[in-house]
Amino acid sequence: MCGIKARTDPAREHRTHRRESHLIFFFCAEFDVRQSNSTKMGLLMRFIVLVCFSITRMSALKFFPEKFVIGEKHTSVTLTCKTNKDSVTWKREDALGIVDIVESEYEKLSGRHLTVIDLQKDQIGNYTCWSDKGLEDYTYLLLDKSKEATGFKINCTAETFSCSKQIKCTWTSDEFTAFRLRNARDNGDWVSQSVDGVFFLPHSTNSFSEESERLLITGEAVSTCCYMKTDYSFYLRDIVKPADPNISVFKVKNKGSDQQIIEVEVMPPSSWPQPYSFFPLKHQIEYQIRHNGELKTKEWEEGSKIKVEGQISKLRVRCRDMLLLSQWSEWTMWKNVPNEGKRSHTKNKVAKKKSGKKNKTKKKEEKSKVNRHWGKRINF
Repeated sequence: MCGIKARTDPAREHRTHRRESHLIFFFCAEFDVRQSNSTKMGLLMRFIVLVCFSITRMSALKFFPEKFVIGEKHTSVTLTCKTNKDSVTWKREDALGIVDIVESEYEKLSGRHLTVIDLQKDQIGNYTCWSDKGLEDYTYLLLDKSKEATGFKINCTAETFSCSKQIKCTWTSDEFTAFRLRNARDNGDWVSQSVDGVFFLPHSTNSFSEESERLLITGEAVSTCCYMKTDYSFYLRDIVKPADPNISVFKVKNKGSDQQIIEVEVMPPSSWPQPYSFFPLKHQIEYQIRHNGELKTKEWEEGSKIKVEGQISKLRVRCRDMLLLSQWSEWTMWKNVPNEGKRSHTKNKVAKKKSGKKNKTKKKEEKSKVNRHWGKRINF
């Protein structure tokens, strides 16, 4: 269909798929108790390598193989066995087992070279080459899907302009099982993901000078069958996202019976570069009105303190670079504000009640005195 000729290769269809027992048979056939210790050790090492290949194949590619070759679909790829032997045989390990490679329309053998023609998904796998002494070399052949995978985007942020902090990047995909990134601009080493597709990449950007060259992050991903490569280029200043700041509600003043003024102090995150006058921050506060749950926000640039008036139940703060208008930091955790106004109002009511009782008692005492006084006058 679609102009592509259907592939019918009898040799391919009638090959025998051998399972892991093939490794045991090979080891037993080659091992001879009369051989020298060095020869036995060499055979044992080859056997161990084969077992590792088998485990890797069964559990899929969870890491980048040391040797791999990529090719696009319907292209030809030549594999070379790195050995000094003139004659070798080839095998392919895939999800089904081990396949012996023989000359065919789609596989051409020439000395230490194997050419795979019109590359298809069923030709993907771990190719091993063998001499009469055993395993000589291996190469993973993967299908290059870089042109197809346009939706896989790397996302990076930096807490500061300083090179003392690494760039944090995220990159995941359900189609691939192993990922790695590198800072190509600074010729950095490959970094594998630590957890949940998160990478931390070092860089050499000077926070006190203007950037003249963009950072270039290169990403590679592999799966049992496929390979993908992508690039992400940016200036560090465009991805700065400060860590959330430190806040404290250090003064609460009552104003009237049911109003209060809250003074909040905000300090830059510990990772933010100094002096702060050279790297000023803009702040935003979000707070909740106590009686109706309404959320309000305020922004300010000058100073680290802000006053908020009214009955507030909780608040939080975030910040960003004031000059470059970077991304906002994450919000701080909500900070509860004590209901000082209500407490004061209650105290006032109690005080009024006590005052009222005292006044009533005083009036009774005065009335009693008057009665006693007029009683004396009448008796007199």
